[in-house]
Amino acid sequence: MLLILLPLACTGATEDTGEPVLPPEWLAEADPIACTWGAVDTPLLDAALEDAVLTADEVVYTNRDIDYASYDRYLDDPFKLSWFDRYHRDPLEYPCFAGQVAADLDHAGASTHPVSVALGEAMALVDVVGVASPIDPATASQDLVDLSALPADLRQALVPILAALVEVAAARAVMEDSAPEDPEDLVDFGHGGVIIDYSSAPDLTDEEVQTWILSESGPRALYDPARVLAHAVEHADLGRFAGQDTTFDQETHLGRVIVSGPGSDSPGDLGPVAFYLDLGGDDLYTHPVAASSVDVPAAVHVDLGGDDVYTYEEDDEGTENLLPSDDDGRYRGDDYYGPFSLSLVGRQGSGRFGVGLLFDFGAGQDHYQSLRMSQGWGHLGVGVAYDDGGDDTWLGEAGVQGAASMGLGLLIDAAGNDTHGTFTDSQGFAYVQAAGLVWDGDGRDTWFADPGKAEDGGTTVYYSPQLAGNGNSSFSQGAGFGQRNDAALTFLSGGIGVLRDAAGSDAYTAGTFAQGTGYWQGTGLLLDGAGDDAYDAYYYVQGGAAHYATGVLLDDGDGADRYNTNMTPNYVQLGTGHDYSIGMMINEAGDDTYVFAGLAAGASNCQGMGFFVDNDGADSYTTSSTYGVGLGNMSGECDSGTRKVVDNVGLFLDSGGDTDTWSWPADEGHPVPGDDSSFGYSWNDSEYEHGGAVDGDGETGLHAGG
Repeated sequence: MLLILLPLACTGATEDTGEPVLPPEWLAEADPIACTWGAVDTPLLDAALEDAVLTADEVVYTNRDIDYASYDRYLDDPFKLSWFDRYHRDPLEYPCFAGQVAADLDHAGASTHPVSVALGEAMALVDVVGVASPIDPATASQDLVDLSALPADLRQALVPILAALVEVAAARAVMEDSAPEDPEDLVDFGHGGVIIDYSSAPDLTDEEVQTWILSESGPRALYDPARVLAHAVEHADLGRFAGQDTTFDQETHLGRVIVSGPGSDSPGDLGPVAFYLDLGGDDLYTHPVAASSVDVPAAVHVDLGGDDVYTYEEDDEGTENLLPSDDDGRYRGDDYYGPFSLSLVGRQGSGRFGVGLLFDFGAGQDHYQSLRMSQGWGHLGVGVAYDDGGDDTWLGEAGVQGAASMGLGLLIDAAGNDTHGTFTDSQGFAYVQAAGLVWDGDGRDTWFADPGKAEDGGTTVYYSPQLAGNGNSSFSQGAGFGQRNDAALTFLSGGIGVLRDAAGSDAYTAGTFAQGTGYWQGTGLLLDGAGDDAYDAYYYVQGGAAHYATGVLLDDGDGADRYNTNMTPNYVQLGTGHDYSIGMMINEAGDDTYVFAGLAAGASNCQGMGFFVDNDGADSYTTSSTYGVGLGNMSGECDSGTRKVVDNVGLFLDSGGDTDTWSWPADEGHPVPGDDSSFGYSWNDSEYEHGGAVDGDGETGLHAGG
């Protein structure tokens, strides 16, 4: 692609006062949070550590511990995020790290430039430092596109946006010229099993491919220009043009540029569009809105109001649980997988080998429906979906709603009682070298990743080894996923997936690996604010992680929260770490209800570490298994080789001094939980199993807000 140079024309624009207009700047970052850990005495934590025969400075992974790991020689691949080891090796710092992420996203969401600020936070999480400056409207060229048919004020507002589009196109040209493989091969599918694919390109173990992905001429080349583009859209204050009776449609060197009037439009199949501005009305969009591709370096869609429908041309009627397919159809299904979507079309904020930004303003009741790689999906690029309010519906199947693979994917919804539906790799999901972020400001929201079991209203489509044939692999609602291929001996660290819902009484439903989960050096954070929330899932969930990874669930506020009261839970939940993983669950306050099974509520297995903390409230605990709750455990599969002398740590802390209730199976060998007591347990009575549990009063030092 021809590298497009941006001409500048200094206009010396001034306000009516005659004072020069200052160029725009990035908004200030969020203030550091006041972190409790390390700043206060922690008598209740100390009591749990005493019960576990540990001290706080022993709740770490030392260099020796890592050297003794079964996979130690595979843990330093080039995709591991720079901060991962610091927190993974010193897990008691995780509440401060996760609390700062929540504060940063809250700061972004509440700002006048939520998308550009959030993109800056996403860049930092994947070790990219922004160096670009926002476009200055006073110096942006008026000659990029002939906008003379538009009113002068609207024309002036669009100039910086088009200038930013030029910068994205230039960066994508550099990226394309340096790509180690045919771009068409790079973007068709997700990789390493993400979103189910049959394409092996790119080979992420190839040194040339790795170098490109991590270089300034690979996908990272798009991050700063995408942030500049988002800032230009937000700075333009386009909402002031809502309802204006203006139209425009022109082919340009950037692609098609459209301004649509305030009526209720249904433009149909428009093909690729670089920039679309709708001035209002209840609109129906069936083209790939705000979707970049090999042919479209950047695509921006801005809608200024109305109850809008974003969808696609349907090829069938679908079913009760499956969306209608598009022209690409569905897989026929086999003994492992159901009829998953084969769609190759990204939509509604899809950054595939480019930048796709969707902005919907006006607080309408909008409906978003796509299949794969949509609604804030970044794959070798940047994808963002932003909605400023209203009771919205977001429906997809895989790789949707703030998800990414070797890129940045963001979903930001400011307010409203919203419904989110998907199956897998969604709602704050990140694969290798990626950040998938979701921020929701307020409202009674539903987050549904189809769990798979029919009795729980699900349909099994995406195979789960833990629940073969009767449950989906979710990797949703705060999930970081890496590549582990024992057969080929290829191992690649996962990214960071975050779902932050700042306020409202919310409901979270998923199957396996979800709600603050990690796999193979990935990090997943589910960060919920105030409200009476409900969490339901099966296995490796709610601060449950496996294989050198991290999963964290923080619930900040004093709501009466419910865990697994609607579905029957399985294993590894509520703050459990398996196989050198960190699992952490902290509920700050409120009279909460917990239902769980084995390896749960502050449990460890295979040299993992698990932490369960409830800081206040009269809580109810019901478990079907004594194989948990402040459990130090080393199962037989991990009691061999050098790793057998590495500690297994499970800590359970219930503070606040309130009267809690327990429904506990009969087990003469396990201490029975109760108020003002210690009841940690070492399952095999090994000196390397450290289980500590205390229900009492006093400071824990571990809080959902840091």
